[in-house]
Amino acid sequence: MSRRKPAPEQPDLLADVTRLSRFPQHKNRLPGQFQGTDNPRALRLLRALLKQPLTRESADTVTGASNGPEEVRKLREQGLELPCFRLGVHDRDGLWTYRGLYALSHRDRPQVARALHSGKGGGQATQGTASDDEATTGGQPDES
Repeated sequence: MSRRKPAPEQPDLLADVTRLSRFPQHKNRLPGQFQGTDNPRALRLLRALLKQPLTRESADTVTGASNGPEEVRKLREQGLELPCFRLGVHDRDGLWTYRGLYALSHRDRPQVARALHSGKGGGQATQGTASDDEATTGGQPDES
């Protein structure tokens, strides 16, 4: 009879981001129950956010659009919290500025995972982009 070991503690990345953010969240949102989406841009964004928090520029790249915050706004309207933390950074000119960082809240994570797992809009066209496929295979065509 074997005993299971307790799961190792995982670092709480959202707590770290919250602590580092200079600006507290002032917007009172009334998030609802997220039922999923059929929007391929939103699905790519959600898959990436499940892995790690994203900057605004990264959100643009992942969604394949030049306005990632608009996709975030639409997801918030569908019931997700999707907080944006502002972290201080130096820009290319050496000036101090604040960069937005989107992350799924602890309340959002299970809802997003459930929606993606249930297949709500998870068709073949939304699994990734050509550039994602090239990045994972090193630019070589898949030989399978």
